[in-house]
Parts: sequence; structure tokens; C-alpha cells
Amino acid sequence: MSTPGARRSSSGSRSLASRCSPPSSGRSAAPAEPIIPLGLFTSSVFRVSSSIGFVIGLAMFGAIVFIPLFLQLVYGVSPTSSGLRMLPLMAGLLTASIVSGRVISRIGRYRPFPIAGTAITTIGLFLLSRLEVDTPPWVASVYMLVLGVGIGLVMQVLVLVVQNDAPARSIGVATSTATFFRSMGGSLGVAVFGAIFAARLAHELAAIPGAGGLAGGANIRPDQVHALPPAVRHDFLLAFVDALQPVFLVGAGITSLAFILAWMLKEKPLRETTQANAEESVAVVGEPVVAR
Repeated sequence: MSTPGARRSSSGSRSLASRCSPPSSGRSAAPAEPIIPLGLFTSSVFRVSSSIGFVIGLAMFGAIVFIPLFLQLVYGVSPTSSGLRMLPLMAGLLTASIVSGRVISRIGRYRPFPIAGTAITTIGLFLLSRLEVDTPPWVASVYMLVLGVGIGLVMQVLVLVVQNDAPARSIGVATSTATFFRSMGGSLGVAVFGAIFAARLAHELAAIPGAGGLAGGANIRPDQVHALPPAVRHDFLLAFVDALQPVFLVGAGITSLAFILAWMLKEKPLRETTQANAEESVAVVGEPVVAR
């Protein structure tokens, strides 16, 4: 037998539960895609561009991280000087990005640039795989310049391609998603190429007496190498270069895959304005979404 107080408590609990629980049907203001609109992946342009960015990031960041180490160990320069010696790479990247942007805005076409950029990047990585202990510094600078030009022709153009393809309301998320794929590829590339380099270096150093303690992959300190006896140091540098060459070769092979993907990229006319699409986007965003 229930008391009046118990009935009031039960009624109040049901009322509170009905107010706090979400409605099972009707309209809801929650966005359909809170992180990444899956509709972006229905576009072949977005899929191909993101795939190219992932592959380029994997090969580029994974291989470039070893260039300063090569400059410091082989040429005996300081970390600051090794950064300055990479200026040809950055100059080629910057110049190619600016020139490609101006040409695209003039001719209204972007497809040739990722194709040319991935091809030149592949050539640049292959040239870097030819570096030896006795390679002149100016030759290494030319190789880095070629690599920088290739990267500059493809990296920023892919951002333009994604922004040109995405709806106005999704330009921001499309750009960040494409950049995320490129960064994810770079993170994976550093790990994969670092493992290849460390395993190869350990194998090469096993045959050099007195150099086994330097098998530390990319964590080798130049002062450790320079403190070795001249004969051992020379043998170590030969082993280091032999271990580094496969890294650039694998990077060139992976970038050639991006070259194949670039041919699958569809050409879409560059839109001159997003005003009409923006107004449509505001109307769409302003409408409440029906919960499913």
C-alpha cells in the first residue's frame, strides 16, 4: 500500500526523467557530422588529393629528416650550418609554390602541377640516394634544390585542389582534413624510415671493430663520430652512407606511387567566387536537423 508521499515522489521522478531524457523523435540541433563530414569522401578529387598528400608526407618528411644528419656527420658542420645548407631545398620549395600559384591563377588549371611535382620529387629523392662520402657539398645542394622544387609544385597545389572541390560550408574542414592526412603520413614515414635506417646501420656497423656502440639510428651524436680514430671514422661514414641510401630509395619508390595517383586527379574549373554557395550553406546550416 503506497502512501501519498511515495506517490508524489514517484510522480516527481517520472516528471524529472521526462525533462532530462532526449526526445526519441522530432527535431534536433546536433550536427550530423561533428568531426569530419563523410560526404567529403564521396568526391574522387578529395580522395585522390588526400591520398597524394598522405604519400608525399610519408616519403618527404620520412626522408628529409636525415639530411641534416648527413650534413653534420659527413661534412662535419655544426647543426646551425647544416640548417643553413638546407636553404636550397627551402628556396626551391618557396619559389615553386609562388610560381605555380601565379600560373594556376592565370591559366585556370592545376592538374599538371601535381603530376610534375611528384615526378620531380621522385627524381630528387633518387638523386639524394646517390650521395657518397666524397660528394661535393654543391652537388648535395643541387640535389636538395631539385627536391624542393618538386615539393613546392605539389604540396600547396593539393590544398588549392581540395578547397576548390569542397562545398563552401566545408572548405575549412576539408583543408584541415587534407593537412591531417599529410601530417599522418609524415609521422608514419619518420617511424618507418627510421626503422629501416637503424636496422641497416646496425648491420653495417657489426663488421667495424670499435663502432658497435654507435648503432643508434638517427640519435647518433656527431661529436661521438668525430671522436673516433680516423680509420674507424672513415669506415663508419661509409657504413652510414650505405645505410642512408636505401632510405632515399624507398622514399623515391613511394613518391612514384604519388606520381601514379596524380594522373587520376580530375580537373575541375576554378571557381571565381563562393558567394552563392555560401548563401546556400547558411540556409542549410540554419535549418534544424531531424534526428534519425
